[in-house]
Amino acid sequence: MSTKPGIDGIHAYLREQIVLLDLPPGTRLREAGLADHFGVSRTPIRQVLHRLEFEGLVEQVPGAGARVSPLDPKALRDVWAVRLKLADLVGDFVRLPAAGEVVEKVEKVSDGLDALKQSREIRALGELYNRYHEAMSSVIDNAALARIHDLLFVQTARVWMLFLPEMDLDREVEIMKEEVGETLTALRGSSGQHLAEIRSEHLRGLLQRFNQHVTNIPAVPA
Repeated sequence: MSTKPGIDGIHAYLREQIVLLDLPPGTRLREAGLADHFGVSRTPIRQVLHRLEFEGLVEQVPGAGARVSPLDPKALRDVWAVRLKLADLVGDFVRLPAAGEVVEKVEKVSDGLDALKQSREIRALGELYNRYHEAMSSVIDNAALARIHDLLFVQTARVWMLFLPEMDLDREVEIMKEEVGETLTALRGSSGQHLAEIRSEHLRGLLQRFNQHVTNIPAVPA
């Protein structure tokens, strides 16, 4: 890389690589190789790996070092349940109307979804979902809740990427386009509860679609 990134930059880069499955489950993450790639010492790499381990994206294997953690969709059912409950709580801790730069970020996501109707790139849809999540996190006016919101997102986002090739991509794009459009209206308004209801409804629908592919994961009851 042309410039040496800081710990936050390395963490953000590797996290997105893992979430988008560019680094699939089981991938070895060698400290020396990563240090060479980013042009830094092994100390910041070790710190980044610890952060990723806390987020559930990396695990330490005795005698083998770090690797991208395996995906267990059934085990993540409980995480989904908490995400759904948390989506309702978020409505009590948001700043609305949202700042202009937040609205602009979500508008760019909407524009990107329009482009995806032609390109139909699965990875690009994952990137847009990440940008949408970042915008939603930025309106949470409670630092502790924002951290939990982000942590639960990264623990489940890989499952979506895993199943996207098996799902109806055109439908997924249309559903996300609908959610983003509704979100833009809510962000320009003053009702945090309305914003929370939009997110809860779409999260529940997403989980139900997952259950069509992983029938051994019970749906979260309404």
